[in-house]
Amino acid sequence: MERQLRESLKRGKIHGQYVLIGKEPILIDRALNTIKDKLEVREPFDVDYFSLPDAVYEEVIAKLHLVAFQSARRLLVVKDLERVTPSDLEDFAETVNAHRSGNCLVMTYRLEKDKADRKYKEAISRLQKAFPQAPLVTLRADDDTVRSWIRKKVSDNKLPLNGPLVRYLEEEFKDDVTGLRNEFAKIANYLHEVSSLDPNGIRDLAKGLCHCEAYQMADSFIDGRSDTLRIFEELYPFIEDTAFVHVLTRGMLNRARWSGHAVRSDRKALVDLFAQLSSIDRKVKMSSVCTRLSMEMYIMQNAGVVKNGVSHGR
Repeated sequence: MERQLRESLKRGKIHGQYVLIGKEPILIDRALNTIKDKLEVREPFDVDYFSLPDAVYEEVIAKLHLVAFQSARRLLVVKDLERVTPSDLEDFAETVNAHRSGNCLVMTYRLEKDKADRKYKEAISRLQKAFPQAPLVTLRADDDTVRSWIRKKVSDNKLPLNGPLVRYLEEEFKDDVTGLRNEFAKIANYLHEVSSLDPNGIRDLAKGLCHCEAYQMADSFIDGRSDTLRIFEELYPFIEDTAFVHVLTRGMLNRARWSGHAVRSDRKALVDLFAQLSSIDRKVKMSSVCTRLSMEMYIMQNAGVVKNGVSHGR
C-alpha cells in the first residue's frame, strides 16, 4: 500500500528494489515521485528510465552499477512490466536479481482499468514470485480517499461548485483518478472563461460534465420538486438508459446517510423505491421495457414520497 511505502520511507528505510502496481498512472507516478524525493536524486544525471519491452538487459545492469554523480544513490526506473510475456518477465527478474548494487531500482506494472480483481491478484502473485526482495506497492484509491481529494480540491481552489456537481465528481470518478483530474481541468478552463459562476453558469458547466445533470435530477426527485420530470426528459436523449437507475440509487443512498433527512427514518418507503428501481433496471438490461416510459411513471408516482416535512407513504 502507498501509505506503508510513505511510512517506511519516513523511517529512513529505502530498499534496493520496488515494484509499483496499479490501474491509475497518476497514482503510480505519485508513488515514484515519493521514492525519488526521499532519495533526493538529481536529474538527469542520476536517474535513468527504461521501458521493459525495449530495454537491453545489459544496459540496465550497467546503469544499475554506475556510481552516482551528484546524489547519494542512483535511481533506475523500469516501466511497462505488464507489456512483456511471463517468460520474458522471469528472464528480466533473474537478471536483475543476480546483481546487487547500492542503487535503487523501481519497476512499474500497470493493469487495465476494466480488468477484474482476479487479474489484479494474478499479477501481484506473479510479481511477488519474480521479485521476492522488492516491496510490492499496490496503488488503489478507496472511496473515502477520492472523496477527501475532491473536497480538498474544491476548498483549496475556492471552486463555487454546488452539491450535485460535487456528488457527480465523487460518484462518477471514484474509480478513475485520471478522469477526475481531467474533469477538474474542464472546470478550471470553464472558470477561466467566465471568471465567476452564477446559477446559470453552474447549469452551463454541468451540461459539459457528462452525467452531472443526472445528479441534479436525482436531487430534484428526492426533494419532490416539480421540475424532476422536465429535467429527465431533457437528459434522456443524451444519457444511456441504465445511468438513470444508477444515479437515482446513489442519490437516495447518499441522502439516507444524512442524519437529518427523512429517508434515514422512513425505511419502508426507501426499500419500496429501491425495489421499483431494481425491477426497472432488470427489465432495461433485458430490453423488455421502454425505459423512458418506465422512468416517467416512476418519477410521477414517487417524487417526494420520502421528503422532510410531509407525510410519508402513498
